[in-house]
Amino acid sequence: MKRLILMNISALIRVVREILWESAKCVVVLLILAVGTFGCNKAIQLNDENGEEVVYPLQKILDGYVVQAIAFDSKGNAWIGAFELEALQDENQKPEARHYIVKYNAQKTVFYNTDNSMIPKDFWIWDIAVDKQDNVWIGGTGGLLKYDGKVFTFFNSQNTAMPEDVVSSIAVDSKNNIWLASCRYNQGGLVKYDGTKWTAYTPDNSALPDNSINDIAIDQSNNVWLTVNDYLVKFSGNKWNVYDKNDLGLTNFIFSGIQFNSKNLLLGINDHSFNGLMIQPPCEFYSFDGKKPTLLSTIDNITSIPGQTKITIDHNDYVWCYSVGSRNVGEMWNGDKWTLLDSSEFGGSSIWIIKEDTERRIWFGTENGIYIK
Repeated sequence: MKRLILMNISALIRVVREILWESAKCVVVLLILAVGTFGCNKAIQLNDENGEEVVYPLQKILDGYVVQAIAFDSKGNAWIGAFELEALQDENQKPEARHYIVKYNAQKTVFYNTDNSMIPKDFWIWDIAVDKQDNVWIGGTGGLLKYDGKVFTFFNSQNTAMPEDVVSSIAVDSKNNIWLASCRYNQGGLVKYDGTKWTAYTPDNSALPDNSINDIAIDQSNNVWLTVNDYLVKFSGNKWNVYDKNDLGLTNFIFSGIQFNSKNLLLGINDHSFNGLMIQPPCEFYSFDGKKPTLLSTIDNITSIPGQTKITIDHNDYVWCYSVGSRNVGEMWNGDKWTLLDSSEFGGSSIWIIKEDTERRIWFGTENGIYIK
């Protein structure tokens, strides 16, 4: 049975004494987290590689901020898109006062906003990605930001081939090409930036079947995969493969979140969000081998927001599923079954993003800070 232990200094000392003889590494982690500037929430129970239960504290950072996007550079810095929690409670608060790009590491936290960077006043952050050279790319309403460690550069439809001044999804392939979803409803499409040239693909100049791109994933052969409303699309650079519901043998589907696991197998969520039913059926979890989808399971406890049911795959190929901003916290798939995440671990806050860092820790971005385990 999972044990939830309120962590304070005295409780921490007892835990350290109990596990000291088992793992010096665990002790170091516990002590670092205990004296961290941002504190801890609860102890949780996980299984280590030997199948034994380990107890350590759930670290919390950025208390009071809604976290929308997270990415990590090669140096272990976290890059975070966030805005002040008060903005959800105060409709009169100006947008320019609440949006931040945050650089976080164990030594220092830096906040960038309109006062000290080129972040536009109304820049609602949708996604963040880091390329092979540690350039940070931030997509949002208004366009695209690039940060090279010294200077912010702003891109939009005025200085690039981007069809729309909004970027909702970003992916980087192994050749360091940047792929963007630059689209709104019935407008825009896919954009490629190779470091020199911008190329836009829309239904008007390509086989892209629709403007609205929900997610982007890159496979191990550098093929670009898109969820485009009720289509699944593969683009190899010179060839388009478009799969509709008849090709996939599915009805009333919208693949929202997709990712590839370590075996180069595409995994995705069919969230039924646009099927017109008053009561939505459970989300469905599929794999796709390039020929046909395989239903792996249903996800009974995820209530979908249209196009916003996402997944993250960790180093164990465990799948973390969440619906952005939904009160249903999320679930974790271990290859056999789903486990419902305990909302009390996150202070009852809804999850907006889940990512794994370079040290294989899971970061849960919520409507009130980030929880790390």
